[in-house]
Amino acid sequence: MKDYKFIIAFVVLTAVQIVLCNFLNLSRFVVLSYLPALVLMLPLRMGNVPMMIAGFALGFLVDFFSTGTLGLTSFAIVPVALARNFTVDILFGDELGTREGELSLSRFGIPKFALATFILCVIYFLLYVWVDSAGTVKFWSGAVRFLLSVIVSTPVCLVVSRILRPE
Repeated sequence: MKDYKFIIAFVVLTAVQIVLCNFLNLSRFVVLSYLPALVLMLPLRMGNVPMMIAGFALGFLVDFFSTGTLGLTSFAIVPVALARNFTVDILFGDELGTREGELSLSRFGIPKFALATFILCVIYFLLYVWVDSAGTVKFWSGAVRFLLSVIVSTPVCLVVSRILRPE
């Protein structure tokens, strides 16, 4: 029964991300995205290749139905999917065996989850802002966009993680 709840929440949150990309522009310096949290909360039994394929599909879906450049989100989320297992092993490694191998905010606590989502958001927005700018904006403008996007999206990723696995 838990798997059905997770799948429904994942699909709904993906649809909400598409709506946010289309209709909620906070400013030209802030990109609100919680896709790193969606990738983080995917089942841990997935290997790197299936994780990267799922990340690509998720990014392509968001790009296709939003007003973004096709492939931009996919380009940024695939390295996040690749880094996810490494980040989970580093931050939650020993505790995963004792905690039934499932990530949840209530089991591991806010500090570890905040660090995990921060790392994945940094990877995501570093690539997203770099490719989206593509040499058309000055360095400091891109740096401010990257920094503000990470600061805004990391707490949102924590909330999304809580929604996906409330236990």
